[in-house]
Amino acid sequence: MLDKQHVLIIGGSSFVARNFIRIHHNNYSIKTINRTSIGFDNELITPDFSTLSSDVFKNIDIVINCTAIVHQQKKIDDNIYFNINHKLAVELAKKAKLAGVKSFIQLSTIAVYGKTTHVSNSSIENPVNPYGKSKLLADNSLKELCDSNFNVIIFRPPMIYGSSDAPGNMMRLIKLISKGLPLPFKGLQNKRDFIHIDNLIGFIDASIKKNSSGIYLVSDNSPVLISELYSIIINCLNKQNKAFQLPVFCFSLIKKIIPEIYDKLFGNLTIDISNTLSVLEYKPVNLLQQGIIEMVDNVKTK
Repeated sequence: MLDKQHVLIIGGSSFVARNFIRIHHNNYSIKTINRTSIGFDNELITPDFSTLSSDVFKNIDIVINCTAIVHQQKKIDDNIYFNINHKLAVELAKKAKLAGVKSFIQLSTIAVYGKTTHVSNSSIENPVNPYGKSKLLADNSLKELCDSNFNVIIFRPPMIYGSSDAPGNMMRLIKLISKGLPLPFKGLQNKRDFIHIDNLIGFIDASIKKNSSGIYLVSDNSPVLISELYSIIINCLNKQNKAFQLPVFCFSLIKKIIPEIYDKLFGNLTIDISNTLSVLEYKPVNLLQQGIIEMVDNVKTK
């Protein structure tokens, strides 16, 4: 029987890290480094990831970097994004490489492409906020560390959903709809790609098995009409459908006044993941209904 590969997750309290542990705690020998305890048997607590020594990475095969400052609703100092998302990621990767780690997995974001309606491997990165800009800097710096002895694997997911405690905009949307207010989702034909957390973990697992460097676009590979998403959420919440249709001129007004809200609710975002599918040979499962039920259950219990 082959020995389990040793995986070190930095930022073990993150949503992605917790779910990787949930799914693969028996498949890998997992160690986590966290700022606060998650109650995991093999965890190291530190208030500052930048102070980690290279010794921490010894006898580790794969590092998964889950440290990040995601895009905040409230304004924060731009330097925080660049210090955590870029500088820290590169520091950790250099220490891992020095210690003989084989693979470094970086969780990036689709936000590196900025405002766009379709993303493919030929798309040009053009981030528009500090979050996207800092993540792109990290991606570019990490690629330079890649060589025949050190794989760098970068994932660029869209909005992640699923599980009872998923953070981010999908949960905000569910909580908004749960209030039972009339919302302007009737007849919307815009499509967006999302990814269920289990599919993201599936891609990460596949990349470890393939031992292949590269940048990978990931999604459920099944873009969803926003009007359909609204209906699914309404049905799962057992709420009355009060969706209404906005007059055409309102869309232009919203786009001008609050462009970020417009893009998320009324814009398109489709992702071509054909290259990822062919290289990693992981087939994402359609988990939209299941994922929404998981998240709605969390809302109902509060």
